[in-house]
Amino acid sequence: MSQLTRINKILKFLNTKTKNFKPDTILITGSGLANAIPKLSNQIKIPYAKIPGFPKSTVKGHTGNLIFGTYGKKKIVVMQGRFHYYEGHPIQDLAIPIRVLWKMGAKTLIVSAAVGSFNEKLKPGSMAILKDHINFMGINPLIGNYIKGFGNMFFDISNTYDKNLRTKAKKIAKSQGISHAEAIYVAFAGPNFDTPTEIQMFKKAGADIAGMSVVPETLVAKQLDMKIVGFCWVGNMAAGITKSKITHDKVVTECKNTEQKFKKFLEHFLK
Repeated sequence: MSQLTRINKILKFLNTKTKNFKPDTILITGSGLANAIPKLSNQIKIPYAKIPGFPKSTVKGHTGNLIFGTYGKKKIVVMQGRFHYYEGHPIQDLAIPIRVLWKMGAKTLIVSAAVGSFNEKLKPGSMAILKDHINFMGINPLIGNYIKGFGNMFFDISNTYDKNLRTKAKKIAKSQGISHAEAIYVAFAGPNFDTPTEIQMFKKAGADIAGMSVVPETLVAKQLDMKIVGFCWVGNMAAGITKSKITHDKVVTECKNTEQKFKKFLEHFLK
């Protein structure tokens, strides 16, 4: 089945289930952040597993639901959990959710994720506001995946993370006393954590944080000319910066401790 056929099949299913709900904003919750969602009115929750042709999330900390609802004047769709290349999904499949939700009407993407930090200003519990990224995954969800009507094959990504949304985010974070800084994100394929040498290389290149997601969905959204903003919560200091053993459980636990802080932040950001 072609990706376009899958997209249209999923779209028809979701339009029926949501009675043609037209979201304007997508919110993707990262590891340990599933409950950082503001209270939505007229909420409709659909598990990924019940959506025909939709990828499935298999990682701890990623619940696996699409949640539709309104927050004030905004119509929101939450991806409560995402999909990762390291789970074994064909990289092109990571484009499907964003393309489907864009077809439903979404024009803004908010990505969130748990990350490791190698910037001393960004300690565990801090929020990194993305200003750029480095794709070190060695792959791209758009390779061999051009579909007419989903943006240009070749497109500029000089200003991927919207400056106005970043400015708004910094003002809210400051007013709420959230430790934060703008950051450059490095995407690794995973599932292993990075090596100390890799971290030192990217630190010298000017990067600040590392993770195993964000970039695939961001590239898809940028091709669609969506506004994008990224909020990454530091779950650990990166390899070689910390002497402690890095585990996924520790990262998820640290990020779960920030859920309510992130929820309060989003309640103001989405206004």
